[in-house]
Amino acid sequence: MVQTSAQDRDIVCLHGFTQNRLAMVRDFVAPLATLYRRIWFVDCPGHGMTPVEPGDPSSFFDALVTIAPHFDLFGYSMGGRLALWMLTTHPGVIERAVVVSAHLGITSAQAREERQDSDERLAQRLESLPYTAGLGNQNLELRAFLDEWNRAPLFGDRALTDSDLRLRLMNQPTQLAASLRSYGTGQQPDLTLALQETSTQLFYLFGETDTTYRAMADRARQLTNCEVQMIDQAAHDALHDQPRLVAAAVTEFLR
Repeated sequence: MVQTSAQDRDIVCLHGFTQNRLAMVRDFVAPLATLYRRIWFVDCPGHGMTPVEPGDPSSFFDALVTIAPHFDLFGYSMGGRLALWMLTTHPGVIERAVVVSAHLGITSAQAREERQDSDERLAQRLESLPYTAGLGNQNLELRAFLDEWNRAPLFGDRALTDSDLRLRLMNQPTQLAASLRSYGTGQQPDLTLALQETSTQLFYLFGETDTTYRAMADRARQLTNCEVQMIDQAAHDALHDQPRLVAAAVTEFLR
Protein backbone atom coordinates (compact mmCIF):
# COMPACT_ATOMS: atom_id res chain seq x y z
CA MET A 1 0.00 0.00 0.00
CA VAL A 2 1.26 3.49 -0.87
CA GLN A 3 1.55 5.75 2.20
CA THR A 4 0.79 9.44 1.66
CA SER A 5 1.28 12.54 3.78
CA ALA A 6 -1.68 14.24 5.45
CA GLN A 7 -1.60 17.13 2.98
CA ASP A 8 -1.92 14.73 0.04
CA ARG A 9 -4.78 12.63 1.40
CA ASP A 10 -8.53 12.68 0.83
CA ILE A 11 -11.17 11.26 3.14
CA VAL A 12 -14.62 9.95 2.22
CA CYS A 13 -17.44 10.12 4.81
CA LEU A 14 -20.47 7.81 4.64
CA HIS A 15 -23.64 8.42 6.67
CA GLY A 16 -26.23 6.14 8.28
CA PHE A 17 -29.54 4.77 7.01
CA THR A 18 -32.20 7.47 6.27
CA GLN A 19 -29.57 10.27 6.51
CA ASN A 20 -27.75 11.92 3.61
CA ARG A 21 -24.35 13.42 2.81
CA LEU A 22 -25.09 16.61 4.78
CA ALA A 23 -25.63 14.82 8.10
CA MET A 24 -22.00 14.92 9.26
CA VAL A 25 -20.80 18.17 7.69
CA ARG A 26 -21.36 20.33 10.78
CA ASP A 27 -19.41 18.05 13.13
CA PHE A 28 -16.55 16.97 10.86
CA VAL A 29 -15.55 19.75 8.48
CA ALA A 30 -13.56 21.72 11.06
CA PRO A 31 -11.76 18.76 12.73
CA LEU A 32 -10.83 17.12 9.43
CA ALA A 33 -9.95 20.24 7.46
CA THR A 34 -6.45 20.44 8.96
CA LEU A 35 -5.74 16.80 8.13
CA TYR A 36 -6.91 16.41 4.54
CA ARG A 37 -6.60 17.99 1.14
CA ARG A 38 -10.26 17.22 0.40
CA ILE A 39 -13.21 15.90 2.43
CA TRP A 40 -15.88 14.05 0.46
CA PHE A 41 -19.33 13.74 2.01
CA VAL A 42 -21.05 11.12 -0.15
CA ASP A 43 -24.70 10.02 -0.37
CA CYS A 44 -24.94 6.28 0.26
CA PRO A 45 -26.91 4.19 -2.28
CA GLY A 46 -30.63 4.97 -2.15
CA HIS A 47 -30.04 8.23 -0.28
CA GLY A 48 -29.86 11.82 -1.48
CA MET A 49 -28.56 11.99 -5.04
CA THR A 50 -27.15 8.44 -5.24
CA PRO A 51 -29.64 5.97 -6.75
CA VAL A 52 -29.34 2.24 -6.22
CA GLU A 53 -27.89 0.70 -9.36
CA PRO A 54 -29.44 -2.72 -10.05
CA GLY A 55 -27.08 -5.67 -10.07
CA ASP A 56 -23.73 -5.99 -8.33
CA PRO A 57 -23.53 -3.97 -5.07
CA SER A 58 -19.84 -3.36 -5.77
CA SER A 59 -20.84 -0.71 -8.35
CA PHE A 60 -21.02 1.84 -5.52
CA PHE A 61 -17.53 0.91 -4.35
CA ASP A 62 -16.26 1.08 -7.93
CA ALA A 63 -17.58 4.64 -8.11
CA LEU A 64 -15.83 5.62 -4.87
CA VAL A 65 -12.51 4.38 -6.22
CA THR A 66 -12.64 7.09 -8.91
CA ILE A 67 -12.31 9.78 -6.23
CA ALA A 68 -8.60 9.17 -5.65
CA PRO A 69 -6.03 6.36 -5.98
CA HIS A 70 -5.84 6.09 -2.19
CA PHE A 71 -7.91 7.71 0.54
CA ASP A 72 -9.14 7.32 4.10
CA LEU A 73 -12.69 6.33 4.91
CA PHE A 74 -15.15 7.18 7.68
CA GLY A 75 -18.57 5.59 8.13
CA TYR A 76 -21.36 5.55 10.68
CA SER A 77 -23.79 2.58 11.02
CA MET A 78 -24.85 1.75 7.44
CA GLY A 79 -21.98 3.91 6.19
CA GLY A 80 -19.64 1.98 8.49
CA ARG A 81 -20.85 -1.32 7.07
CA LEU A 82 -20.27 -0.04 3.55
CA ALA A 83 -16.80 1.15 4.55
CA LEU A 84 -15.86 -2.28 5.89
CA TRP A 85 -17.44 -3.94 2.85
CA MET A 86 -15.35 -1.78 0.53
CA LEU A 87 -12.13 -2.78 2.29
CA THR A 88 -12.80 -6.35 1.17
CA THR A 89 -13.83 -5.52 -2.42
CA HIS A 90 -10.99 -3.06 -3.10
CA PRO A 91 -8.02 -4.09 -0.96
CA GLY A 92 -5.11 -1.66 -0.95
CA VAL A 93 -7.17 1.45 -1.76
CA ILE A 94 -8.04 2.55 1.79
CA GLU A 95 -5.14 3.53 4.05
CA ARG A 96 -7.12 4.15 7.25
CA ALA A 97 -10.77 3.49 8.06
CA VAL A 98 -12.82 4.68 11.02
CA VAL A 99 -16.23 3.11 11.60
CA VAL A 100 -18.84 3.87 14.25
CA SER A 101 -21.46 1.28 15.24
CA ALA A 102 -20.78 -0.84 12.17
CA HIS A 103 -21.84 -4.46 11.61
CA LEU A 104 -19.10 -6.88 10.53
CA GLY A 105 -21.63 -9.22 8.95
CA ILE A 106 -24.02 -11.94 10.05
CA THR A 107 -22.25 -15.22 10.72
CA SER A 108 -25.05 -17.83 10.52
CA ALA A 109 -27.17 -18.76 7.50
CA GLN A 110 -30.38 -18.84 9.55
CA ALA A 111 -29.78 -15.41 11.07
CA ARG A 112 -28.95 -14.03 7.63
CA GLU A 113 -32.19 -15.38 6.18
CA GLU A 114 -34.17 -13.91 9.07
CA ARG A 115 -32.54 -10.52 8.57
CA GLN A 116 -33.23 -10.62 4.84
CA ASP A 117 -36.90 -11.30 5.60
CA SER A 118 -36.94 -8.43 8.09
CA ASP A 119 -35.28 -6.06 5.61
CA GLU A 120 -37.77 -7.07 2.93
CA ARG A 121 -40.75 -6.34 5.18
CA LEU A 122 -39.27 -2.95 5.98
CA ALA A 123 -38.64 -2.29 2.28
CA GLN A 124 -42.23 -3.14 1.41
CA ARG A 125 -43.46 -0.80 4.11
CA LEU A 126 -41.32 2.03 2.78
CA GLU A 127 -42.59 1.43 -0.75
CA SER A 128 -46.16 1.78 0.48
CA LEU A 129 -45.57 5.33 1.79
CA PRO A 130 -46.90 8.15 -0.42
CA TYR A 131 -44.21 10.68 -1.26
CA THR A 132 -44.06 13.97 -3.13
CA ALA A 133 -40.67 15.38 -3.99
CA GLY A 134 -39.88 19.08 -3.68
CA LEU A 135 -39.37 21.77 -1.09
CA GLY A 136 -42.23 22.51 1.25
CA ASN A 137 -43.89 19.11 1.02
CA GLN A 138 -44.73 17.62 4.40
CA ASN A 139 -44.73 13.90 3.48
CA LEU A 140 -46.38 13.17 6.79
CA GLU A 141 -46.33 9.38 6.36
CA LEU A 142 -42.57 9.33 5.87
CA ARG A 143 -42.16 11.73 8.79
CA ALA A 144 -44.18 9.36 10.99
CA PHE A 145 -41.98 6.45 9.86
CA LEU A 146 -38.82 8.40 10.72
CA ASP A 147 -40.19 9.30 14.15
CA GLU A 148 -40.98 5.64 14.80
CA TRP A 149 -37.56 4.55 13.52
CA ASN A 150 -35.89 6.98 15.88
CA ARG A 151 -37.71 5.52 18.89
CA ALA A 152 -35.94 2.16 18.51
CA PRO A 153 -34.17 1.23 21.78
CA LEU A 154 -30.89 1.14 19.83
CA PHE A 155 -30.84 4.95 19.74
CA GLY A 156 -31.40 5.50 23.47
CA ASP A 157 -32.76 8.98 24.21
CA ARG A 158 -31.88 10.49 20.83
CA ALA A 159 -34.31 13.17 19.66
CA LEU A 160 -34.42 14.18 16.01
CA THR A 161 -34.39 17.94 15.52
CA ASP A 162 -36.36 19.69 12.77
CA SER A 163 -33.08 19.98 10.86
CA ASP A 164 -32.48 16.23 11.18
CA LEU A 165 -35.97 15.50 9.87
CA ARG A 166 -35.65 17.90 6.95
CA LEU A 167 -32.48 16.15 5.81
CA ARG A 168 -34.06 12.70 6.11
CA LEU A 169 -37.22 13.80 4.31
CA MET A 170 -35.10 14.48 1.22
CA ASN A 171 -34.83 10.72 0.72
CA GLN A 172 -37.41 8.93 -1.40
CA PRO A 173 -38.98 5.89 0.33
CA THR A 174 -38.69 3.73 -2.80
CA GLN A 175 -34.95 4.37 -2.94
CA LEU A 176 -34.56 3.61 0.77
CA ALA A 177 -36.33 0.31 0.06
CA ALA A 178 -33.95 -0.41 -2.81
CA SER A 179 -31.03 0.36 -0.51
CA LEU A 180 -32.21 -2.28 1.96
CA ARG A 181 -32.55 -4.88 -0.79
CA SER A 182 -29.07 -4.31 -2.22
CA TYR A 183 -27.03 -3.02 0.72
CA GLY A 184 -28.91 -4.07 3.86
CA THR A 185 -27.31 -6.05 6.65
CA GLY A 186 -28.97 -9.19 5.31
CA GLN A 187 -27.17 -8.74 1.98
CA GLN A 188 -23.76 -7.93 3.40
CA PRO A 189 -21.40 -10.90 3.62
CA ASP A 190 -19.62 -11.84 6.83
CA LEU A 191 -16.49 -9.71 6.48
CA THR A 192 -14.53 -11.04 9.44
CA LEU A 193 -12.03 -13.26 7.62
CA ALA A 194 -11.54 -10.84 4.74
CA LEU A 195 -10.87 -7.97 7.14
CA GLN A 196 -8.13 -10.03 8.77
CA GLU A 197 -6.27 -9.94 5.49
CA THR A 198 -6.53 -6.22 4.74
CA SER A 199 -3.59 -3.89 5.32
CA THR A 200 -5.90 -1.00 6.22
CA GLN A 201 -5.53 0.46 9.70
CA LEU A 202 -8.95 0.18 11.36
CA PHE A 203 -10.51 2.16 14.21
CA TYR A 204 -13.84 0.90 15.61
CA LEU A 205 -15.99 3.13 17.83
CA PHE A 206 -19.14 2.16 19.71
CA GLY A 207 -21.48 3.74 22.26
CA GLU A 208 -21.35 2.78 25.92
CA THR A 209 -25.06 1.89 26.15
CA ASP A 210 -25.29 0.17 22.75
CA THR A 211 -25.25 -3.44 23.94
CA THR A 212 -25.73 -4.88 20.44
CA TYR A 213 -22.66 -3.16 19.05
CA ARG A 214 -20.66 -3.66 22.21
CA ALA A 215 -20.71 -7.33 21.17
CA MET A 216 -19.75 -6.30 17.64
CA ALA A 217 -16.81 -4.37 19.08
CA ASP A 218 -15.66 -7.60 20.74
CA ARG A 219 -15.53 -9.16 17.26
CA ALA A 220 -13.59 -6.16 15.97
CA ARG A 221 -11.03 -6.60 18.75
CA GLN A 222 -10.12 -9.98 17.25
CA LEU A 223 -8.85 -8.23 14.12
CA THR A 224 -5.10 -7.73 14.40
CA ASN A 225 -5.23 -4.44 12.48
CA CYS A 226 -8.10 -2.88 14.48
CA GLU A 227 -8.13 -0.51 17.45
CA VAL A 228 -11.40 -0.31 19.42
CA GLN A 229 -12.68 2.50 21.62
CA MET A 230 -15.91 3.04 23.57
CA ILE A 231 -17.62 6.44 23.57
CA ASP A 232 -18.93 7.25 27.06
CA GLN A 233 -22.59 8.14 27.57
CA ALA A 234 -23.55 7.33 23.99
CA ALA A 235 -25.93 4.89 22.34
CA HIS A 236 -25.83 3.64 18.73
CA ASP A 237 -25.66 7.12 17.20
CA ALA A 238 -22.55 8.19 19.05
CA LEU A 239 -22.05 11.07 16.62
CA HIS A 240 -25.34 12.57 17.75
CA ASP A 241 -24.91 11.82 21.46
CA GLN A 242 -21.24 12.82 21.83
CA PRO A 243 -20.11 14.69 18.69
CA ARG A 244 -17.07 16.29 20.33
CA LEU A 245 -15.83 13.03 21.83
CA VAL A 246 -16.23 11.24 18.51
CA ALA A 247 -14.53 14.02 16.55
CA ALA A 248 -11.63 14.08 19.02
CA ALA A 249 -11.17 10.29 18.87
CA VAL A 250 -11.38 10.24 15.07
CA THR A 251 -8.91 13.07 14.50
CA GLU A 252 -6.45 11.66 17.05
CA PHE A 253 -6.43 8.32 15.25
CA LEU A 254 -6.22 9.82 11.76
CA ARG A 255 -3.48 12.25 12.73
